[in-house]
Amino acid sequence: MPPGRGAVLLVGPSLLRNGTEPTLPELPVEGLAPAPAGEVFLACAGVPGAPEDFPVVSHGARLAARALPGAEVLARIVAPYFPRSRDRFCGHSYTPPADPTDEAAVVVGDGVAAVTVSLLEAFHEHGLETYRQLLGAALDRLLPDPLVRAGGPVHLETTVVRTATSTVVHLISFLPSREAPELDLVHDAFPLVDVPVAIRLADAPRSVRLQPAGREPAWEHDGEYVHVRVTTTDGHAMVVVEHD
Repeated sequence: MPPGRGAVLLVGPSLLRNGTEPTLPELPVEGLAPAPAGEVFLACAGVPGAPEDFPVVSHGARLAARALPGAEVLARIVAPYFPRSRDRFCGHSYTPPADPTDEAAVVVGDGVAAVTVSLLEAFHEHGLETYRQLLGAALDRLLPDPLVRAGGPVHLETTVVRTATSTVVHLISFLPSREAPELDLVHDAFPLVDVPVAIRLADAPRSVRLQPAGREPAWEHDGEYVHVRVTTTDGHAMVVVEHD
């Protein structure tokens, strides 16, 4: 992505303006059009954690599209052997996947990612981990040098506050539980143990402190990021980096 430019991730219907015209001229796909209804599968490539030899079912509506030359395809559409119907019954919810097609599902170009399937809605409704991994891989391509990287559990939330002389990274680790039909409750903190945190900073900092504990953890600077490891049982910690 050229310096000074933003990045855009477009998912599902947001790829088309008024349902007919591409939303942006820089989209990494062509031939956008509503696809026929019915279950299909996603074959992933280059997506950390997602198996490449086992297509995952794609829930919901989608758009048909082909990737432009030079664009990176993270997932392709795989059709079932035949559509499930009354006269062609399969004992599961859908028939098994056949071979991958030329139809692209997740494509990343120069500062723009196109997701032709409704991954956000599908993840909300079905919670398939591959959907989250696909979206994460697309975001990693769009933002290869993020302001902060943090390991730890999936539920970990990070917030960055930067001033002229300091950068503060808040780490929030509370795991909600569904105890009512439409209500998630939070009771206890979830410990963070030796969680790696990398904060983008061009020059070496003057100091690094872990607050509110007031500790000075070991850290290193590689010329681009400050690296530190965080352990806390309180559910909230702040990495405070003082710099010029």
